[in-house]
Amino acid sequence: MRVDLLADTSTDAIRRYLALLRKQSGGRPVLYTVRSVGEGGRFGGSTDEYLRLNEVGLRAGCEMLDLEAARDGPPMRDMIARAARLGIGIVGSFHELGPMPSQEGVTTALRRCCLGGAAAVAKFVGVASEPSHALLVHSAAAAAELPVPHIALAMGPFGRMSRVLNATLTPVTHPLLPAAAAPGQLSVAEITAVRRSLGYLPSKEFFLFGTPTKHSPSPAIHNAGFEANGCGHTYGTVETDEVSVALEAIRKPSFGGGSITIPLKEALLPHADELSEAATVIGAINTLTRAADGRLLADNTDWVGIRNLLAAGLRQRHGGAAPAELCALVLGAGGTARAACHALRQLGAAQLYVFNRTREKAEALGAAFDAVPLSGDLDAAVGGLPQLHLLVSCIPGSAGGGPPGGLLPPH
Repeated sequence: MRVDLLADTSTDAIRRYLALLRKQSGGRPVLYTVRSVGEGGRFGGSTDEYLRLNEVGLRAGCEMLDLEAARDGPPMRDMIARAARLGIGIVGSFHELGPMPSQEGVTTALRRCCLGGAAAVAKFVGVASEPSHALLVHSAAAAAELPVPHIALAMGPFGRMSRVLNATLTPVTHPLLPAAAAPGQLSVAEITAVRRSLGYLPSKEFFLFGTPTKHSPSPAIHNAGFEANGCGHTYGTVETDEVSVALEAIRKPSFGGGSITIPLKEALLPHADELSEAATVIGAINTLTRAADGRLLADNTDWVGIRNLLAAGLRQRHGGAAPAELCALVLGAGGTARAACHALRQLGAAQLYVFNRTREKAEALGAAFDAVPLSGDLDAAVGGLPQLHLLVSCIPGSAGGGPPGGLLPPH
């Protein structure tokens, strides 16, 4: 929040602006800034007035304060100490509006912006009069070997590449704003477009493994998310029921992770380096992630979705109080059925039944989750149950199975 750009900088007005900003931004962190005329802003008052304005941001609980290193002294150090006690981060900043300093000069300025170790971020901004200045500030920041993250920017058209290279709290504009807040400022879309074209963005391949996958909305959903967030990732499908085919894609250096569907939820589990608690208990996975150290991490989130939907249904039907002796039936015996059994146990199901046409599979699943196995004729098996509150069908539609017709509501 640029306080110096506000039409009214009275304490009450700033508080109103902050309340509006928090409401409209969904509670996102606020970086509170009072920029002086000498550093490219509009504030022309004394240091006492400068600190008074920043005091408003501190007392309002803004997550970060941008404090100009040139005003460093006992009064500002007292403010920084109080901010630290409140968990408020400090950006120590310096804006050079004259000729671009040498690399050594930028390095010295950035070290000064660390405020003796009190700053959480050090920021230097200069004015680029030639394209090389964008690289100069970037190189100077690296040479400074700062103990905190840095912002190193060169303003103006020649300095735009410094905004592409900057990795921390890069100031951006937006097409809907009447003007950029600083010369050479770019939008998020412009920065990510350049980063993507130059290969600066992380670019990993993600897949949906299993069959059938051709009607899955996952690729469209994930690729839209990657695009919206400026990522260089891609999400595709590996249509297969063969573990070896899936492993070919998983073992590529470019593999970032994937979603697992039938019939590979159990088959791929032994190939993971680390299982989540849920994956271990369930004995099936639906998510793979390649960690930074190269390990293949596996998880199962199917049960969370099943549990949440069932819990919502119970609240709607029973007014928030589930039946004392909750009775549930799971159809199927694959990886999804295992997740459903776990979800039902987490919901507190007192009686759990599992049905599969193959008796051995029903018995194996029943033994894993302390459930009663059922097989044979589904209608007859369900008809013999004393009561039934919840049913989860984990039988693929392509398999031609499903819940007994008598349990479905009329249409």
